[in-house]
Amino acid sequence: MMHRNWLCSLLAVVCLLACEPEGPASALDAVPQEDQGVSPLNAMPGEAVTIYRDSYGTPQVFAETNYGVFYGYGYAVAADRLFQMEMLKRTAEGRVAEVLGSKFLDLDVKLRTEYNHPIVRAQVAALDDRDREILEGYAAGFNARLDELRAKPGKPLPKPFYDYGFKPSRWTAYDVAAIFVGSIAHRYADFNSERDNLEFLQAMEKRHGTVKAWGLFNSIKWLRDHGSPTTVPRSKPDELPLAPRPEYLDEQVEPAVVNRIVYDDVGKFAGLSRTTEGLARHRQQIASSGYGSHADFSPASNYWAMSGLSDAPGALLNGPQFGFALPSYVYGIGLHGGDFDVVGNTLLALPALLFAHNNAIAWGSTAGISDQTDEFWLVLNPDNAEQYRHNGAWRTFESWPEVIKVAGAETVTVTARRSVHGMVLAHNPEEGLAWARARAWEGRGVGDLMTWVWLATDQTLEDADKRIEGKTTNINMYTLDKSGRLGYVHSGKYPRRAAGHDPRLPAPGDGSMDWQGMRPYAENPRILDPKQGYIVNWNNRPSADWISSDLWSYTWSPADRVHILIDELEALNGGSVADLVAINTRSAFEDVNHRYLLPRLRQALAQQRLSPVEQDAVRMLFDWDKSWRVDNSGLYGAANALMEAFVRLLQAQVFLDDVGENEYFRFAATNYPNNPLGASLGTSVAIRALVHWLEIGESGEVPPYDLLNGAPLENILVLSFREAIAELLNDQGANPNKWRLKAAPMIWRPVNFRGVPQADPANVVSLSGYQNRGSENNVFVATGTGIEGRDVIPPGQGGHWMASGEPGPHRSDQLKLYSDFAYKPLPFQRKAVEAAAKTVRELRVMHPH
Repeated sequence: MMHRNWLCSLLAVVCLLACEPEGPASALDAVPQEDQGVSPLNAMPGEAVTIYRDSYGTPQVFAETNYGVFYGYGYAVAADRLFQMEMLKRTAEGRVAEVLGSKFLDLDVKLRTEYNHPIVRAQVAALDDRDREILEGYAAGFNARLDELRAKPGKPLPKPFYDYGFKPSRWTAYDVAAIFVGSIAHRYADFNSERDNLEFLQAMEKRHGTVKAWGLFNSIKWLRDHGSPTTVPRSKPDELPLAPRPEYLDEQVEPAVVNRIVYDDVGKFAGLSRTTEGLARHRQQIASSGYGSHADFSPASNYWAMSGLSDAPGALLNGPQFGFALPSYVYGIGLHGGDFDVVGNTLLALPALLFAHNNAIAWGSTAGISDQTDEFWLVLNPDNAEQYRHNGAWRTFESWPEVIKVAGAETVTVTARRSVHGMVLAHNPEEGLAWARARAWEGRGVGDLMTWVWLATDQTLEDADKRIEGKTTNINMYTLDKSGRLGYVHSGKYPRRAAGHDPRLPAPGDGSMDWQGMRPYAENPRILDPKQGYIVNWNNRPSADWISSDLWSYTWSPADRVHILIDELEALNGGSVADLVAINTRSAFEDVNHRYLLPRLRQALAQQRLSPVEQDAVRMLFDWDKSWRVDNSGLYGAANALMEAFVRLLQAQVFLDDVGENEYFRFAATNYPNNPLGASLGTSVAIRALVHWLEIGESGEVPPYDLLNGAPLENILVLSFREAIAELLNDQGANPNKWRLKAAPMIWRPVNFRGVPQADPANVVSLSGYQNRGSENNVFVATGTGIEGRDVIPPGQGGHWMASGEPGPHRSDQLKLYSDFAYKPLPFQRKAVEAAAKTVRELRVMHPH
């Protein structure tokens, strides 16, 4: 057993393997050793940890114990991603200004006051020895690599350390846990736009009056519908009454501006939206590049799996859409020893493998986008702003100082506050209000991490389902076993809300709308052995009875990109593994709007007398293959140019007169790749709302608001189409076949999701056109006796520049694989790992006693 009061000496050395004079005695003997060592392995005491690397630099760690395995993991990560991980740690903990100066102070203040860091420390301290040794081993291995680098002459660190003028810091178990909580809970389970929604509703009430505004709001931000695709198949239609307007909105509380991160043109942190300049820049970015270009609104990832393929019992393909960064957001690893025998990859080198297999089951995930958070407004005591009204009495905030060091400037101390609901995000005594956010996962984030860590040891789908009950964040979890069986669970903890609480909007924090506990795990949507023989998800609704979250950008609609994958799987009908994998080569480029708009447009145009140029444009558009593939000049074709203009002008025709100029930024983006995009591309806010509204009317029901103001749909479609043609004629000439649209390149940028540098500013790679697919893609195939895997992690396993300015090892050697939709193998058994190895590193670990 591990003990927490220990002092441990950890020594990493190279194993110098002798070769027989006549040639290598085994394949391993021919593998070169990394770096230079000081002593042969057999001279050192302790546990042996061996790290093999293949031709792409992917590490596979072999050891005897869990501690040794994760020691090797941490060591490998430090060797590959040192600067990225240093800045990730500082981002998760709100300590960026300590090394990058006052321009990141506002970011640190936001991160230190909006998230509860002491509770993460308490969770780590409460771990049992079995869990704690995972984190301690990772940290110790990371630190061992740091110690090696410190002992090397010259400049052994990645270039940014010298450019920014600081050295890497040592790691603890808390740091390892913090990067998970900061990357998963804080990013993918903290989506909330309730104050944005209230701001929009109040603007509409001023424009249209209370009744019409409520109808408009429900036409754009609904909870459930009849037509949105679901991962758990729908069984029967049910009643969907319009949610009544909450009485508490009569208080007309003006929401505090949401303090969102603002990015510059290259994705770097450029301030916060609380300033006039910052808010204007934020809205401009949303209007041009869409909500998916901002980390606060960009949950993504796709997954599909099928049983009973012609050449395998089953297979899956997962495409986690974290975004495109250099070094990659994804890290590949194999862990073998102790309780673990697993290979795959994970987000940002987290100690839990998110996309992996253990030869008995494989698992993957996508963002769930369910509603785990709510915001509450708190009335402050006019005589003491550290108190708020709750259950008829003044209650004092829990509070503590957060001390922020700033490079080149004085240390800053700020106050973090927490109400009974959760962390206080805005405290405005001059207005007499504060705003707090309740999070279903708060205080449970480290447990979520350990659930994911130990999932790697489960051997059946049933065991995995039981394990996933321990997860608290809203992640869709998928499993495949070696016999081809499929499983799905929409994981996470979800609140029981008080009667009358509308989860799309903030609620009063006076006690009347407090959460009533958590819903039981049995209510989470799930399916095992689906009758249709496949499971598919692209962040769509998990089941018919599951409500959309408050997130403005992602209301589940009949207009959903997952239809691309559903249609492909329905057509596959017992095809091969290659057929299943090839879906990605088409879905990455398919237009997300054509199946909802073009049939309606064709019908509308059939009644029109068209000019010759309009006839040419119609033929061109309807003969189009519905894909967005860039040519050698970095341009999209004529049909793409027409489709983009048509959708852009249609959105304005439908929504601009209803919402007005000031609010139209929420509807303006088409999400097409002529503008820089974020992690993924999906139907826009406007198209989701329009198609939902149309399907209500086409079903015979009466929509709650008339988006077309009495005009026939056909008129709006034809007008928008003709306006698009006129615009292109004016801009590009009379020959529709020569119309083109400039593509925005797909760029892997050297910043993380908070806009913090994670590599040299000039360290970028790109492709000429956008591919709507995972930041990595992995394929796992059930063979009946085990699981075989392959993946591709662009740009590469490494990613940094060396101090000399030269690319480090494996910076971008998977980019061509990715652009060609090719994969590298993932050997699992030690013999296969050794056969693929190009280097080997052997370490000795002195265990604490």
